[in-house]
Amino acid sequence: MPAHQPIYHPGVLDKPANYGVLEQLAGTWVNHNPDNNRTGWGLHTTCLPSPGTNSETIPGKFHFLCQDYQEELTFTLVPGGVRNRGGANEQFSGAVKYSQSIQDLAGNGLHEENGMYLWLDTLYNHPADDQSIMTDIGYPELSAGAGSDGPVYVPPYSISRSGTIPHGSTVLLLGKYSQGSGRPTFPHGTAAWDPAHLAISSSMGLAGTGPDTPIDLDEKAPAWVHDPSLAERCPSGNKTYTQRILAHDLYPYSVRPDLRLRDALQHQEVKDFVLIEMCTREAGGPGGGVLNTPFVSRFASVSEMTFRLWIETVVEDGKEILQLQYEQIQYFEFQFGTDGGTTRWPHIQINTLRKKD
Repeated sequence: MPAHQPIYHPGVLDKPANYGVLEQLAGTWVNHNPDNNRTGWGLHTTCLPSPGTNSETIPGKFHFLCQDYQEELTFTLVPGGVRNRGGANEQFSGAVKYSQSIQDLAGNGLHEENGMYLWLDTLYNHPADDQSIMTDIGYPELSAGAGSDGPVYVPPYSISRSGTIPHGSTVLLLGKYSQGSGRPTFPHGTAAWDPAHLAISSSMGLAGTGPDTPIDLDEKAPAWVHDPSLAERCPSGNKTYTQRILAHDLYPYSVRPDLRLRDALQHQEVKDFVLIEMCTREAGGPGGGVLNTPFVSRFASVSEMTFRLWIETVVEDGKEILQLQYEQIQYFEFQFGTDGGTTRWPHIQINTLRKKD
């Protein structure tokens, strides 16, 4: 924790903005998939209220969507630091605008979003001086130098992201970054059966699994997944409830989408990476949040979002190329389970992108 911040002076206003690791994002990113590989496209999983249902009387019947997509994601650096005045503490944020457009592989629109990332780590100490005391009528409470000894503000996060989604949600995520060598690490086998990254949440029953009976997502789906009689024999069972997710043509990515990110890296030489991790909710600390329009709030409220973004340096033919991968998880809350409890429905998006030529 720093004992003090650099002292503010008028020359700070002429300094270029500090964007931190976000500066690498500048430009337009698209899918790079000349061989039409399965792992070269984005993918989303989405659970939605089933037609004819309502939140008051019908248990959580849901419609499941999972499909490949293509994307264009543009980041634009905003010139100059954005000044936030806080008295003795001042912050100059590096702002990066983004615009996201997603279509299915036939070109039909699926998702549009725009917003802004902020680099939050550039701070200054701004003590009182004779001019500020005279202008702001600070005397007699303030004297020259007041505030130079703190309190020092230490930001709990390095990065923020705000976004507006036309379905009717606005999000604010806060987070930090880390750096690593080689490829990012993703799990294999039964270790990949982690509810935090599955399209099947714990409140959806986890397909009838328990701590000692995970499903190995690197093997074929269990036999019951393709049993057409399951719905008749056990209409309210956990396996029946989630059978269609595991039986999907895009399995295992329909169950754990970020495994496609893992598999896209399988034959790549990754020199190093930056990982940005963000969320709208932080236990025991300051957090972001989600706002929904009245319709969305009532019928499919977005309650939380988590986000991971990797900026990777890939070596191909002796050249270093930047690559971007992300996993975004939104949690919808609608209807209720057969036990009467609130059900959280993960909506997951993943993709691997490279800068457009």
